Amino acid sequence: MFARVSSKLHVHGRGSPFFFKSLLDYCSTPAALVAAPQTKKITPTTGSFLEECLINSLGFSKQEAISALSKLIRLNAIKKDPNLVINFLFNLGLTKTDIKKVISKSPQLLLSSVEKTLKPKISYLQTLGLSGYELVKLVVRYHRIFFRGLDNHLVPRIECLRKLLGDDEKVVLALRKIVFVPSNNAVERMEQNVAVLQNNGFSNDFIAKFVLKSPTLFIAKSEKLQEVLHRLEHDWGIPRDTNMFAQGIDVLCSGSKSKIDMKFEILRSYGWSNSEIIRMVRSLPRVLDTSHSKMRKILDYFMKEVGFSADYLASRRSVFTFSLEGRVKPRHEVLKILNDKKLSKAGLVNILSLSELQFQNRCLLPYKDILPDMYESYLKKHICQITTCYLKWIW
Repeated sequence: MFARVSSKLHVHGRGSPFFFKSLLDYCSTPAALVAAPQTKKITPTTGSFLEECLINSLGFSKQEAISALSKLIRLNAIKKDPNLVINFLFNLGLTKTDIKKVISKSPQLLLSSVEKTLKPKISYLQTLGLSGYELVKLVVRYHRIFFRGLDNHLVPRIECLRKLLGDDEKVVLALRKIVFVPSNNAVERMEQNVAVLQNNGFSNDFIAKFVLKSPTLFIAKSEKLQEVLHRLEHDWGIPRDTNMFAQGIDVLCSGSKSKIDMKFEILRSYGWSNSEIIRMVRSLPRVLDTSHSKMRKILDYFMKEVGFSADYLASRRSVFTFSLEGRVKPRHEVLKILNDKKLSKAGLVNILSLSELQFQNRCLLPYKDILPDMYESYLKKHICQITTCYLKWIW
């Protein structure tokens, strides 16, 4: 059998606060992975064996294989063929690229028992209706589910969702959308926060819809949730029957009060009044998810470069949702040229709201022949931005 792996290897923190990744993946240590005494580093013989497996079966380079295996600690001699795990993942539908991605992040998966560890969890997920592409996507993104207990981790969370949402179809939908909950008492907090919402008059339908969109109820303390409800409804005046109310719960529960207050201070430093700030966040609470540095860059550009006033921006909060480098600046440059040439009278905010195809059809293609430099310059920058964003996404 494969050696057990030290529980230290399964802590993949990203600093504090943690970013959300998966409802199914929280920081607990399964009993099966508790380290035995006298752990030893992988021997050269074992390392060579696994290294050859990664290179020959998954296309790792020698350096990639060495890097991945450096994360492993063994307890006893390895006696089982890791190709059993690789073949199991292949049979599930994962591609070689998928498996390489998973093993690169968690090479200890190679030391797992297919029959005792992998199959039971996959079988349980399949009973919920997960199969094919959806199952593969879940395994690739949340592969650390294999390092968590079935009965003490996965089943309680599924049952909690099933109790609230009513059927497995909605549970599967929640599994696709709910992200990492770094809490070892997620089920308890979920039940407490559902009770808080019910006691404040929110319907089960509202609560269920909210759970399908956000992991907030699994991580927020009930005291904080109560404060957030009061702030949204009484301080900001957001009606509870709107989508913005649910968005506001998510934003305020996810961030600390000090960070939210700091963003208010940033807006005030640019001349915004309290009424203008509230007007904006009331119509789009997600604005407060913007980082401090990004918010300053946006305000610098729109207020100092473009010349928009705080009152104007407060009513056009969508500008905060656009990529400054990928959309705003390139389109603004095109619009300035068209306005200088008396070829357009369109406003920047309206231009920003167009889809990429609509923008090109309206502002580029009609002037391709008379302004070829503008056309070529935009396309070059736009393609560069798309490539950069794609590379960041895949990595």
